[in-house]
Amino acid sequence: MKLRRILAFLAAVLCLTYAQLAQAVPQDSFHEKYRLVQVIVLSRHNIRAPFNGPDSSLSKTTDHAWHDFGVAAGELTPRGAQMEEYMGRYFRQYVDQEGLFAAEYLPEKNDIRFAANGFQRTIATAQNFAKGFLPGLDVGVDYRGDVGDADPTFLPGTAGHKEAFAAANRAEVEALGGSSKLLQDIVPGIKLAAKVLDRPETDTAEVTAAVDDELRISESFRPLMKACDALTLQYYELGADNAAFGHKLSFKEWQEIAAVKDLGIHLCRNVPTLSRALSRPLLSVIQEELNTRQRRFTFLCGHDINIASVMGAMEVKNTSLPETIEQESPIGCKIVVEEWEDRTGESFINLKLIYPKSDQLAKAEPLTAVNPPEAVPLHLQNIRANEDGLITMQDFQQRLTDAIVSDAELMGIHY
Repeated sequence: MKLRRILAFLAAVLCLTYAQLAQAVPQDSFHEKYRLVQVIVLSRHNIRAPFNGPDSSLSKTTDHAWHDFGVAAGELTPRGAQMEEYMGRYFRQYVDQEGLFAAEYLPEKNDIRFAANGFQRTIATAQNFAKGFLPGLDVGVDYRGDVGDADPTFLPGTAGHKEAFAAANRAEVEALGGSSKLLQDIVPGIKLAAKVLDRPETDTAEVTAAVDDELRISESFRPLMKACDALTLQYYELGADNAAFGHKLSFKEWQEIAAVKDLGIHLCRNVPTLSRALSRPLLSVIQEELNTRQRRFTFLCGHDINIASVMGAMEVKNTSLPETIEQESPIGCKIVVEEWEDRTGESFINLKLIYPKSDQLAKAEPLTAVNPPEAVPLHLQNIRANEDGLITMQDFQQRLTDAIVSDAELMGIHY
């Protein structure tokens, strides 16, 4: 009897303890209100080899020996492929946790879509993401033409616009402070690059950064931009201690190096008229995907210019990006558009930028729930989110439509 009373007492204590724990854990009010119904990912390719063609030979920028990336110029590296597979695996765990797919899910026709620009690095990035996202399945990646052909959806250019287009671009560059201000902002990186490359500091007196009917940066400045691009890629492949030819740079100094190669990308993000021109085809695709009701997951792979211009066209508020040396469009980053539906059937949008941290890339670390990539919420100018941080589908669709129509009008296209 005594033993029975002790056991009964312990059982009562355990029940009380579990009840207290249950009360201490708050209810997930967000998931009581919403369910995830669709995800669209616009990705930049992962780590590639530097560009090193006849007109941009890196050997002319320094006497130091550049790292051998093991692949042809501009192609996805093995590390880039591995990191993208990790990212695909991480995304799958996330969408499974959110209930987008049922256990043991196998895609049905039109459920998912993988598409990329026609270059090796973009196609391979999509393939490796798919390998992690849908392991064991042969997932096709759509691309236009032959490998090496640019797809105008991702790289439309700016031809065909009226004179008002160039005038608006010039005015918007002046609003940023003009060419001199843009170059002054990256002087710290220019000085550092001279030190790392063991070359005289580049004289920016004759350098211009401008936008009229297209983006224009002085040809004399482009070799330095490409060298800073190669240094940034060496960071991801070799780590900070081995990437700068014996020089030890702080994380902030690496950010300054990266800012030099991102001068053009900065303009693509911050000159609104240019942003809309460069992103109109992709914005139309995103809108079409949102309206394809059977679609549940879309992966579109392009370039830093796509990330920057889409963010500019959508009027994403500027925010600093932690844990990355690239502050414009980090390598391997993804704009993620999530559609959430409430119990009444109304749709809302959540936006975020997800990217591997620079040191995760440099150490080739698997991306997991314990070691996740960075996730930064994206907020749109002049659109108020609700108490749960979501914006209405109507507001988001209108923002896309406004950007598309605004650029179309400068081409004489009427919707």
